[in-house]
Amino acid sequence: MKIGFYGQIKRPFGGAAEVTAPNEGVTVAALRRLLAERYEDEAILERSVRAVVNDEIVPETHVVFPVDTVEFMSPVSGG
Repeated sequence: MKIGFYGQIKRPFGGAAEVTAPNEGVTVAALRRLLAERYEDEAILERSVRAVVNDEIVPETHVVFPVDTVEFMSPVSGG
C-alpha cells in the first residue's frame, strides 16, 4: 500500500512510503509503529499527526487494508 504524508510529517519520510499490509488488515496504530521503526523517526507517533484513510480522518483503532488509500497529515497553522 502506498502511504502519503502532508505538512511537516512529510520531511522525515521524503515523500510517499510503500508498505505491504496483510490481507486481514492492520490498525492505524500498528502502521504508525511500523513506519517509525522502518524510517527510524518517531514523528509519525505524535498524537497531533492525523491519519486519513480513503479521505476520512480515522481513529488509531481503525483497520487499514491493502486496497485502502492512507495519508498522514501534520497540523497546519497559518498566519
